[in-house]
Amino acid sequence: MSDETKKAKLNLQGIKDAVNKEHKYFWLVLLFFFIILYGYTILQINSFTEVKPTPTQVSNNLKTTTLPAINQNVVSKLEQLKNNSVNVQALFNKARSNPFQ
Repeated sequence: MSDETKKAKLNLQGIKDAVNKEHKYFWLVLLFFFIILYGYTILQINSFTEVKPTPTQVSNNLKTTTLPAINQNVVSKLEQLKNNSVNVQALFNKARSNPFQ
């Protein structure tokens, strides 16, 4: 064998050894990468939750918000129904005593 062939085999063997050595730690490096990525994501989420709107943003949004209008005809009709029926009165009383039921 020539010297070049021996050197090529030694280089090839050295490369194989390096790959095998690195392959042994591949999962550890991958796990470390995901831990860093997860930590970075958590820090970004925390920084977004701590942001508060400025008073000008709040006032601008309040100007564009419309208040709900209650139709007086609907209110009077509900009052009439409540006064006319015993079942409806019981339903209203039950809803007043436990509104989450």
